[in-house]
Amino acid sequence: MISLKEAYRNDAILKLFPKPDYSHISENIKVSDAIWIDFKDIHIDDEEGNLARADGQDETHVNDLKMSFSAGIILNEELGAVKFRGNKYPKPWVLKYGYGRTLAQMELGVGGWAFNPIEGTDTEIEDVQSFENEPKAPKSTNQEKDIIRIKSRQVKLGTLSNNEDIIYANLKKTYPRRKTESLNRIAAGIYEDNNTPVKYAYYTDAKIKLWRENHCADWFEVAGNWDSKKQAFAFTSKNGGLMRTFHRARVKYAEGSFVSYVNTFTGNVSKGSTLDDQRVGIVNEYIRLRVVDALVYGVNIKFLTLNGYFPQAYGVDKWSKFVEIDQDLLEKRVEDAIKIAKKKRSIGDAA
Repeated sequence: MISLKEAYRNDAILKLFPKPDYSHISENIKVSDAIWIDFKDIHIDDEEGNLARADGQDETHVNDLKMSFSAGIILNEELGAVKFRGNKYPKPWVLKYGYGRTLAQMELGVGGWAFNPIEGTDTEIEDVQSFENEPKAPKSTNQEKDIIRIKSRQVKLGTLSNNEDIIYANLKKTYPRRKTESLNRIAAGIYEDNNTPVKYAYYTDAKIKLWRENHCADWFEVAGNWDSKKQAFAFTSKNGGLMRTFHRARVKYAEGSFVSYVNTFTGNVSKGSTLDDQRVGIVNEYIRLRVVDALVYGVNIKFLTLNGYFPQAYGVDKWSKFVEIDQDLLEKRVEDAIKIAKKKRSIGDAA
């Protein structure tokens, strides 16, 4: 697939984009062939101009579009539309729809994109904006179980090698716009179906419970449940998800001075994101959250313990227990980080 930056200002590609037809709304609406326009020449106001969406653009939607565009452009997808308001304005074009796409493209660093100029009354344009947010022709999209079934069949037929790295690379190539979290779940399902030799274990809620039942020597709770043995509420969290867990534990503490603990695991391991790197990231996130709380509330309260990591590295981690975290060392790091943060803040206040 061709990238955004490679495609921009390529007139041969420009001719391949479809031109929308809004004659069902009004015969007076005129849509011109697509042209390249720099973003600096377009007035873009999601709050004022995107009347078809009451709450503006959703951040998750924009991030999904960024991931999609990062994989390359789809030439049969319709473009956003702009209306010409005159050269007397520093930005002569006004974006009328395609806000999410445009924001995603801007965040990816491209200087502009192709748009269809559109003409019509304000009411007609509003109807077009609303129509553009309607789903296109119904299509049954792949569910994760469908992909697992298809790829497992290919493994069994021998057309797809039963190798962890090859299977995952095939998934990324075949489904470049699917979220990493989904690809990880699909890959895990394929590995399980085909007894694929793997280097690392990945966890879902169901697999956490299975590991607890089949391997873990010491019982633990999950999902915010009360652990009567440890006298604490219990959580599990993936790297990058500690903030939500931290907040839930804070609420538990506020409700009755109850403490909590969290056991963690990482996402997909790769050369650029090793297991050790991700585990270090979890500890750093925990320390950062403790520091922020201490600065905001003026007191260092340990209402959430970072208990340990789920075993993930086959042949390295012991499968009967959590990978331990040195609690004394962690608390010292938290205290040192708080001191440094307070010192920086006092210097800033003095300045």
